[in-house]
Amino acid sequence: MSELKITVVPVGKIDPTEVEGVGSRISKAFTRPVELRAPAPVPRGSEDVGRGQHRAAPFLAELRQGLARLAVAKIVGEGAPSAAPVPGKTTTLLPQANPDALIFITDVDLFTPNTEGVFGEMDARNRCAVISVRRLREAHYRRKADPAKQRARLVKLTLQVIARLKGLADCRNPRCVLAPTGALADIDLKEEKFCGACSRMLATGAFRI
Repeated sequence: MSELKITVVPVGKIDPTEVEGVGSRISKAFTRPVELRAPAPVPRGSEDVGRGQHRAAPFLAELRQGLARLAVAKIVGEGAPSAAPVPGKTTTLLPQANPDALIFITDVDLFTPNTEGVFGEMDARNRCAVISVRRLREAHYRRKADPAKQRARLVKLTLQVIARLKGLADCRNPRCVLAPTGALADIDLKEEKFCGACSRMLATGAFRI
């Protein structure tokens, strides 16, 4: 797990500070720094105006193609370089090449064929994924807003997706973040960490493919 390279990109109007907070918590779980890029614009080619949603796969594909145009905004978490400015010197952070997990986080609603909506979309071949916070928010279900719960859901889902992009399969332990996610209740049941068995597989590379 020492070589794991993670890049996170906010998309659209989502609060960058929320994404930074998620990046810091992901970094703690993997004990690796997380690269944050500048916000990406919402792709328009994937929009279904009639539904008020975006098709998840084209949305992700367009975002991935535009990654090179996004500067590195910050590196957070474990092993991140010092953020202290040097008087009279401008520091440009160089993007890491070929991240093992490229995660886009957006607030727009996504769907796939034959679904009402989805939490996100994953492209294992290109090691990237998009996660939408829209259906992680209590307000989406006309319930009282709970920012802390929303943030925890986003962190758990992101941890799950990163591990899946690394080749791990679903875990049978319902408390592990790698347990299958079919509904919001599945996410809430999980802890914000991997079970012992999945942690060992991440550390050793002995994945269940």
